[in-house]
Amino acid sequence: MTRHSLLDLAPAEASAEAPRARLWEAIAQSLREDIVSGRIAPGERLPNETALAQRFGVNRHTLRQAVQALVREGHLRVVHGSGTYVRELVLDYALQRRTRLSENVAQAGERASRELLSHERVPAGAWARPLKVAASSEVEVLHTRASIRGRPVGITTSAYPCPRLAEMAAAFGKTGAITAALRRLGVDDYVRVRSTISTRLPTLAEADALARPVTQPVLVVQYVNADLDGTPVEAGTTLFAADAVQLTVEPDGDLA
Repeated sequence: MTRHSLLDLAPAEASAEAPRARLWEAIAQSLREDIVSGRIAPGERLPNETALAQRFGVNRHTLRQAVQALVREGHLRVVHGSGTYVRELVLDYALQRRTRLSENVAQAGERASRELLSHERVPAGAWARPLKVAASSEVEVLHTRASIRGRPVGITTSAYPCPRLAEMAAAFGKTGAITAALRRLGVDDYVRVRSTISTRLPTLAEADALARPVTQPVLVVQYVNADLDGTPVEAGTTLFAADAVQLTVEPDGDLA
């Protein structure tokens, strides 16, 4: 389907979409794409019903169906007497002994998806020290992106020692989650042994991956996870979108 923005989907174009999808679904998809891409910013109020109905060439009932669908998905919130707003996403991400993306997100009442952008097998190099392996050994490196409500919130580069975790990319492809992939490869549990937090501006490629401007700082977390015998199983760096995530450190006596 041709991609439309909220501002350029004319009535005639909206009608052309109707045979392929119910009209309100086409309108919801157009608004959803604008929200996910950031063209309608978090916290921004939508135009009123009359203006949107005129823009899409539909009646208020049809428009209301589209808006209600986006409210149910968590993209919009209705403030009675004020208007309809794009929901702001500020996730409290806890760095603790057992740091898990899915659990952190669930505690905030959200659901995250994670996609594998690319992977490669390379010499350990700089990964050797945190993983406690020889620099000449190989590691499997995964590049992943986490999204909430369809909007990217973090990108991660993580390395896993070979041969123990050489099939990490394949395992992640089958499970869609790091914890489940590690369990599939025999790591039933793991803990965070180190987290280092900093901030910087993203590169152009990083900003594109996060769908954020290059002028917006990112939160950087460098980390090491180990199995319950103390052997490192994962070392990585996650860049969080600073407008969507705030980091909290929960002391539990084991996080260095």
